[in-house]
Parts: sequence; C-alpha cells; structure tokens
Amino acid sequence: MKEEDNMNFNYELTSKVKKYLEDANLTEISIGCSDSQVFKIEKNNEVYYLKVASSGLLTKEYNALRWLNGKLEVPKIKHYENKNNVEYLITEAIEGEMVCSKDMLKKPSIAIDIICEAFKKLEKVDISDCPFNVSLDYKLNLVKYNVDNQLVNYENLMDFVKERFSSLNEVLDYLYKNRFEEELCFSHGDVSLPNILCVKDKFSGFIDVGECGIADKWFDLAICEKSIVRNFGQEYVDEFYEKLNIQRDDKKVDYYILLMELYT
Repeated sequence: MKEEDNMNFNYELTSKVKKYLEDANLTEISIGCSDSQVFKIEKNNEVYYLKVASSGLLTKEYNALRWLNGKLEVPKIKHYENKNNVEYLITEAIEGEMVCSKDMLKKPSIAIDIICEAFKKLEKVDISDCPFNVSLDYKLNLVKYNVDNQLVNYENLMDFVKERFSSLNEVLDYLYKNRFEEELCFSHGDVSLPNILCVKDKFSGFIDVGECGIADKWFDLAICEKSIVRNFGQEYVDEFYEKLNIQRDDKKVDYYILLMELYT
C-alpha cells in the first residue's frame, strides 16, 4: 500500500486484504457512516473499492452481489472476508460517472433518459427465485424499530411531515393504517441518482445494492423522484414518468416519501 501510512482505518485489516492492497494507491471515500469505511483502490491500471464494516453490515450487499451476478450490471466481487466480527468486501469498479455528476447536471433530459433505461434493466430481473424480500412488511418493521429505539429525531423531519403529524408515532400509525396492495417486482432499494452510473450518455450500472430484493415498484419510483427533484428540479418529474410511460400514483409515491423520513 503506497498510502497506507496516510490512511486511518477504523478496523484492523486481515493479511489477505493487506496482500491485495500491496502497491496500490488508496483514497478514502466519506460515506457519512462512522461504523463503516470505503476506500478507492487504484492498482495495475484498475480501480476497485474496499468496504470495511462491523460484521453484519456488509452481508446483505455481498449476498445481493453474488445473486445479481449475470442478472444486472452491478460490481463484481473480488474478495470477501468475515473475520473477528469485521467484514471486508472488495469489488471491481463499474465504469462511468454518476447520473447526477457535474457534467450530467448540464443535460437533465439526457440524464432522465439514462434513469429510465436503468429502470427498464430492473424490470427485467426475474424475481421467481429472488431470496431477498424487502416488501412493505420489511420496511414497516424497519421504521418501527427505528422509532421504538429512538433512532429518528422528530425535529429532524422535513417540514411537510411536521405540518401533518405531531409525533413520530402518529407518522408510524398513518403508515400502518394506509398501506395498500403492492405491485411486486425487483427493487434496487435505493435508486437515488448517485447509485446510477453512465458512460457516454448510456446506463452502465448500479452500485449500493444492499437493500435490493422483492418490493413494490412504487418504492423505487418514489426514491428516484425525490432524487430527481433534489438534483434537477421538480420540473423534470413529469418528464421522468412520461418517458417511463407511467401515470404517477400520487398516493403511493407520497406514502413512500413519507416512510423514508423514518429511515436512518
């Protein structure tokens, strides 16, 4: 490791990981999570990524990448270890830039085309043997756990939520009482624009698939819509649905955007 002395590892690296990082240039990538780290590895003119986290935090992503290999454009696994309560995952980099990169922000309509192409890729994934169920039961249990364990702060919720609800439990009660029949399909789990990559204005792959699995199609659509608004503006939401040839379901989209407020 050429830059090991400059790296601040939160966890001790195994001998196999150290061997893999020999003669590599490392760059730490901040992901805003104190109990996991991500490093960009540049070695022999190739680019890889190393994730290191407490045992259990990378297991779902590792299993998802294994299952998706050959089914969807996702990173390929180079090395995985779970040792001494720490997980290590090294993957190949997917060529391309984020669909919300500085360059892509200058051409939002092309970005919307790429995003729609990404959704069409998701539609083609067969869920008949998918081992991951992240449908509404899973999501409601997750947000209930967050509320019960005080992992969400009411004051940090968006204003539109606090204008409708006076407490976290009121939000949770609404979510349980207003659930609806799901349109199950393969879900990426976080189709925000930084997780969609492109090359020369064409979709090239997805990253961060740790929450993928069988779920309602409107969850991914809601998350993506929220990200489109944040990066390109509300005016491109209609274009997004028009190019997908989908009529926006206001109730379902708004429901999932509200549910996401209780995620951590």
